[in-house]
Amino acid sequence: MPGATEHGRNAVSRLRGVGATTITRIRVVPALLGAFVVTSMAAGVLVAGLALPAVGVSALVTNDSVTFFSSLPSDLKQPPLSEASRLLAADGSVITTFYDEYRVNKDLKDISPNMQSAIVAIEDSRFYQHGGVDPKGLLRAALVDKIHGTAAQGASTLTQQYVKNVLVETAHVEGDAAAQKAASAKNNGRKLKEIRLAVTLEKSLTKQQILNRYLNIAWFGGTINGVEAASRYYFHTTAKKLTLPQAATLAGMIHDPATDSPRYHPAASKARRNVVLHKMLDQHMIDQPTYVAAVAAKLGTHITVPKQGCANSGYKAYFCDYVHQLLLKNKAFSALGATPAERENTLLRGGLTIRTTLDPKIEKAAWRAESGTISPSNKIATATVTVQPGTGKVLAIAQNKKYGGKSQSKTTLDYAVDSKYGQSGGFQTGSTFKPFTLATWLKAGKSLYADVNGSPGTAQYSDFRSCGHSLQGGSYQYGNDEESAGDGHMTVEHATARSINGAYISMEKQLDLCDIRGTAEDLGVHLAAPRQSECPASIKGMTARLPSCVPALTLGVESISPMTMAAAYAGFASGGTFCSPVAVSSITDRNGKKLKVQKANCRQALTPGVANTVNLALGKVLASGGTASSVSALPGGQPAAGKTGTTNSGIDTWFVGYTPQFATAVWVGDPHTYGTGASAGRRSLNGRTVNGHTYSSIFGATLAAPIWRKIMGTALQGHPVERFSAADSALTAQPNKAKQPVGAGTPSSPTTPGAGGSPGSPKHG
Repeated sequence: MPGATEHGRNAVSRLRGVGATTITRIRVVPALLGAFVVTSMAAGVLVAGLALPAVGVSALVTNDSVTFFSSLPSDLKQPPLSEASRLLAADGSVITTFYDEYRVNKDLKDISPNMQSAIVAIEDSRFYQHGGVDPKGLLRAALVDKIHGTAAQGASTLTQQYVKNVLVETAHVEGDAAAQKAASAKNNGRKLKEIRLAVTLEKSLTKQQILNRYLNIAWFGGTINGVEAASRYYFHTTAKKLTLPQAATLAGMIHDPATDSPRYHPAASKARRNVVLHKMLDQHMIDQPTYVAAVAAKLGTHITVPKQGCANSGYKAYFCDYVHQLLLKNKAFSALGATPAERENTLLRGGLTIRTTLDPKIEKAAWRAESGTISPSNKIATATVTVQPGTGKVLAIAQNKKYGGKSQSKTTLDYAVDSKYGQSGGFQTGSTFKPFTLATWLKAGKSLYADVNGSPGTAQYSDFRSCGHSLQGGSYQYGNDEESAGDGHMTVEHATARSINGAYISMEKQLDLCDIRGTAEDLGVHLAAPRQSECPASIKGMTARLPSCVPALTLGVESISPMTMAAAYAGFASGGTFCSPVAVSSITDRNGKKLKVQKANCRQALTPGVANTVNLALGKVLASGGTASSVSALPGGQPAAGKTGTTNSGIDTWFVGYTPQFATAVWVGDPHTYGTGASAGRRSLNGRTVNGHTYSSIFGATLAAPIWRKIMGTALQGHPVERFSAADSALTAQPNKAKQPVGAGTPSSPTTPGAGGSPGSPKHG
């Protein structure tokens, strides 16, 4: 090969006169380079364009180096690249993303030809001619490195760079710090390993496949990985739409993303971009007019920081946080991994598409209603949850507080959900628990118009039964919020509309506490935070079950989350069908495969007759004379039902209401604990100032019910009016009594539950 020999002689002659020290360095060019040449030739992997200049190759080869090179691994382990997961609302809009590395993988057809050409021009102009290694560049780099006395540098083809990135990525994913360090070490051993893998890789992948994979794995600074993520971040565009100047900018920064960042060093970035453009001109990828226009173009960055985690999802943060915790802590999502740590890793690196049940319109309405009624800067907080009856879909979770930090206007506690998912222990529900006693009353075949004594008083524990046995203990004293409103006898309907405690205690005495608990639990009701049961012979250890030995159970003394209450009331709205709340409708992996998600497990918790009769009774709460009569009617005369709730001293206030389409629970209270030791406790809402108005007393109808009305008014927009089914006539029959009960009146039509009351003063209950 005279030509090749002459080429080698010329190469050596150009080095004459560089001095004895330099010549010595040249003579110690690693034998590994020669080993690569010989071994590659023996394996028949050197293709056109791979021939090295003859510079005494045989002198570079030793048996040991050949053996070492042959022993190197030749198959590259290529695990799926880390990719960001997206959390979507029901309409497909992005709530946020979760990622360890922000990356969105794209096929080559979805990457601009400008980008493909620019990266080849600046990083590997002989990419389409070599077989994974560019021998000319490799020898040049080896000689230059030895002349300057530095470690091996440069001459890495795109294939070699891809190999290096894969090795680093794999080590990072596996948590192997030593392997990660070795994959980035500046030495000939690492280089040769890359060479071996690159040559083999080129035999199994096409050039287009290698280029595609390289553009998806390349690092563009910070957590930005891959050209699609870089396009979105730096230019608010997609890889497919990259212009020539934009593509040249991104190609130019790969060499040193920190120094050539268009965000932090625009002048350096522009200069580097122009180098890329000149390379493209020299390689005839673009013509002179195109080059001139591109060089003259402004950098034109449009930095768009991707949302990362729930803290950056605005007023949707509490819904987002609930879903995040649900994915990690609920075993229903074991398709993401066996443990919370494995599921978190899949979420951060698996490129999942998680579509939730969130309705953006209702979520926004909830935030506006809450923050507009009670400013985030007020110590009083409010949390709301909206659930779709018949499906269990959680449509909105919102609070008047901003997500994050520990200030009066911010919190990371999610007051709307159980402690497992939001770190809040729930709140006493007050009279919003009474409908479960009412449903148990009706299940027992008792009439909505039965006569009960609503007077306050004192009851003995032995007056109450639990699982067929009388309770043991002392006495229990109870009162009414409005003493005069509860004196004497009345119908159950009247007691419900006016929320008369005495009447419900009378009803409770005629029932079994285990049956009341059973009705509530059939509708999904449980404690927000597990605790030791106070009931003898009950479940040992921590439990979330309601107690069956507390006479005040019907008055809402247990702490329950707003989500639990919304889902339970949705069971009334759907004619007795209870569905467990679900917030995730689907999850697909990076390949489009659907993964298993939590199911609503809908079941018939109440007979339609019982549920529809409860709806009739709770409709009276919103009608004239009811505790929420001050709430204005819903749009179009849409029928609604609900219940107010106020705990002792007005510490917690509630309104849980629903229509056939939506069920929304609203809690209002001051969640902070004041004082220390035995005197520590939460403060009453009474006497507090909200939005410039001081309230002597705050009840469920004061703030919670108006918030509910605002949310539901927006939620119902665009929905046709739907009516509840008729109540069970057997449960609404007027008992044959010689004496008409106080407040009994005439039985209301079982087909027309309340549609919202007339304006008036807020009622207690």
